[in-house]
Amino acid sequence: MVALMAGAVALAVHMPGPAEAQGFGFRAGGASGQNGAVAGSRGAISNGQGGFAAGRTIAIGDGQGNGAFGRRFAVGDGQGNDTAGSGGCAAHGGAAGCRGRAATWGPDGTFSGRAATEITGANGAVSGARSLDRDADGTWSGESALDASGESGGYSGSANLDDGAASRNATYSGAAGQSVNVVGSYEAGSGGTRSVDCIDASGTTVSCP
Repeated sequence: MVALMAGAVALAVHMPGPAEAQGFGFRAGGASGQNGAVAGSRGAISNGQGGFAAGRTIAIGDGQGNGAFGRRFAVGDGQGNDTAGSGGCAAHGGAAGCRGRAATWGPDGTFSGRAATEITGANGAVSGARSLDRDADGTWSGESALDASGESGGYSGSANLDDGAASRNATYSGAAGQSVNVVGSYEAGSGGTRSVDCIDASGTTVSCP
């Protein structure tokens, strides 16, 4: 997942090396029984100059294929460049899902955030991702995408933000083959537009109800 990958990269880049470490702490533990097991760990390290890395992980399972895993972390270099994030996965009863998110910011006002979600099950699936960025001059930009499918139909959409201008595209589909397409845009100071098209199961554009 995007956010989890970003978190792993950030942790590798910012974590102080052993030779730099001035403070370090780590704790781990676990327990198991007839109903499953649980384990976790947490740790922190500092280079004594403001740089640090800290994280926490936990996992739990029942021995029957059901369980969950989660992780949180934060890292910084002591110069105002910091990253934090979290992520996790869970599975139960034939359904499974993962989500993750991470954000990085700098002393010049820059910001970058990423998030993603994946869920699958007997009744359908959902997949989504989004990003948001801020430049040093204060300009915001970002995008998002979401896809979902199930017995009753589906949805596929995306949105984009770029320095005061935004756009959106979405398609709603029914189980019988009909669909609705929505397209919209907006620009600060100019207003926005929106169009909707309804399509029947044969592919013919019809009047929307």
